[in-house]
Amino acid sequence: MSESAFGMIDRFRLDGKVSLVTGASRGLGLAIAEGLAGAGSDLVINGRNRTTLDEVAESIRRGTGRKVLPVEGDVGDSDSVARLVSKVLSEWGRIDILVNNAGINVRADSATYRVEDWDRVTGVNLKAAFFLTQACGRAMIERSRGGKVINILSLASSIGLPAIAAYAAAKGGLMQVTKTLAVEWAPYHIQVNGIGPGFFRTSLTEPVQKDHRNNWVMRRIPAKRWGEPIDLAGAAIYLASPASDYVTGQVLYVDGGFLCGSDWRTGD
Repeated sequence: MSESAFGMIDRFRLDGKVSLVTGASRGLGLAIAEGLAGAGSDLVINGRNRTTLDEVAESIRRGTGRKVLPVEGDVGDSDSVARLVSKVLSEWGRIDILVNNAGINVRADSATYRVEDWDRVTGVNLKAAFFLTQACGRAMIERSRGGKVINILSLASSIGLPAIAAYAAAKGGLMQVTKTLAVEWAPYHIQVNGIGPGFFRTSLTEPVQKDHRNNWVMRRIPAKRWGEPIDLAGAAIYLASPASDYVTGQVLYVDGGFLCGSDWRTGD
């Protein structure tokens, strides 16, 4: 007899789990961290500003009652990654959920894009994400507990957008890494998936919200609004929880319908 779905809501709970979220001090990473903690997970939050991390950690503790460990460090630095993973394992002995959210972008025309900017953007968004996942994946495999990896991707993982060649290359590459690891690590009961955010209101997108590009964005979104960071939390909880145990190698786009919309559908 198949398992009953009557208690399905419990499969979205993360009680007893340990989650590591990078880039968790603001924006989408902060909303994801708050969502995971709200669903019952203890947290390790990573970022580059210790003061901000401490403030976020205290806020999440007060709001959820969960344990939160702030760990300052640059995931683009291999030594920093090693220290981060070591600290998580020494504190809790395991990592159940990894969310690769940390990222940077440098916008420039492809004809003039600088080598140093290319290396920096791909280094953080692709190389760092892979090697942090590798380190966490080893811990998941060695402890035979299974695990969840969630890579924060982009609309640029699937479509062309101007002036972000390095970012698009990194996020497209990370999508393929997501699929590769999903295949390799399925025998260890590790699910690897991606979330592709659309246009969200964060401090990083403020320039786009305030200039002529906002009109183009709004024409393309059938939902007729920008996403709010909290809109991403539900997708992260789902992919981190037992409810998604048979989902791996997938990209869940949270974009208000952007990828399926077009200008003509808005009437503009």
